[in-house]
Amino acid sequence: MAAQMAVNSGASLWGPMKELWETVDGAVLRRQPESVHILDLQLKKHKTHFLSLFKNPPKSAEQREKVRKASTEGIAIQGQQGSRLLPEQLLTEAFILSDLFDIGELAALELLLAGEQQQPHFPGLTRGLVGVLLYWDGKLCVANSLRTLIQSRHGKTFTLDLSGELVALTTRFTDELMSQGLTKRILTLVSEISVTREFERLQKERGLGNEKHRKEVSDLINECRQALADSLFSWTCQSPLSKDDTLALIGHLETATAQADGSLDHD
Repeated sequence: MAAQMAVNSGASLWGPMKELWETVDGAVLRRQPESVHILDLQLKKHKTHFLSLFKNPPKSAEQREKVRKASTEGIAIQGQQGSRLLPEQLLTEAFILSDLFDIGELAALELLLAGEQQQPHFPGLTRGLVGVLLYWDGKLCVANSLRTLIQSRHGKTFTLDLSGELVALTTRFTDELMSQGLTKRILTLVSEISVTREFERLQKERGLGNEKHRKEVSDLINECRQALADSLFSWTCQSPLSKDDTLALIGHLETATAQADGSLDHD
């Protein structure tokens, strides 16, 4: 259990998602040699992230206690020997981030540590504000990966001229996701994700910085939504949806408003 509970300064909600997207991008869009094998491993590793699409690791009393004691008893950090004492202020921020995004306390702590690590790339931003960007960037990596995998499927409308081995892999993988309720999950997310709603939440906890930070957060949220909508659109171009999924999509379009905020995509 201790190994699983270790804090990874790469942040489970960001680092591995970045790696996933780089692998998908490398295999499908940049056609790197040897990439099919690496992609296969990454897809197996991240299958649950696609199936539970955007669901966050849950909070737990055990995690909360572990983080709470990190200033006096220390906490194990992945890739480092022994445990490390963390300042009280960092732990307070971790609990705020955990409540803000409704994520497990350890995942929140990891985001802050990653935010601290990435701070030099974001002059003028606190680790917490960088953590907010990393949170949404991680989500976008998953959404972009999903869209690209679906676009690489064997299908009737367009082809990316990829190897048969790669197309077989991505078709098999996305078929499995679709058979386990991906359409409804995407439609739910497209309905729920809104910059206005997210900004209200962030505002309350001072999770928004200067104009540039607000624009970056807003862009990431909109891009997430768009990539999810594009994933479904690409699927309908390539393969027929099941009867249930088609009805769910029609139902969504009927309730969607004319504005971009409720519609499936901006076009």
